[in-house]
Amino acid sequence: MKAAVVELGRHDWASLRCGCGRSGAHVPSSFTALLQARTVQETIGHTLDGHVERESMLFEVAPYAVPVILAALTEELPSFVRSHFLGLLCHLVTGESHMTEVEAGLPDLEVECRAAVGEGIWLIYREAASGDRETALDILEFADSDSSRFEHFRSVVTAERKKRRGTF
Repeated sequence: MKAAVVELGRHDWASLRCGCGRSGAHVPSSFTALLQARTVQETIGHTLDGHVERESMLFEVAPYAVPVILAALTEELPSFVRSHFLGLLCHLVTGESHMTEVEAGLPDLEVECRAAVGEGIWLIYREAASGDRETALDILEFADSDSSRFEHFRSVVTAERKKRRGTF
């Protein structure tokens, strides 16, 4: 049993607006397909782009997707799935509510997403230390409320990367 699948079951996705114009009822099946994929071909038609966000414009399903992604990042994932989830998280913390969401009374979805990432901040720090460093640091720049921790961590990671490359 995967923690992300358990997290998916906590929410009534059908009651949430999706970026494709339908309800979010289909979002769990896309997540599940991504979590089960072992080849890139198995992900075709199952990305979350255009559903949770579209061109960094966020929809009601976005803050609910964050804990699912964080739970997924605790698992062994193929690099292309992990990369998709990290890229999506980056859009969720740097984006803003789509105008339809603002009109529906949800003007701060990015704030909700950042707060949700904050609950799993050390997963993103782990990615910055040993995974997709650049994307993780981009996420942390927006999501970590402790700016001094972030700046310290970024300077250490940057120095370590330069040391490995032999440049100073």
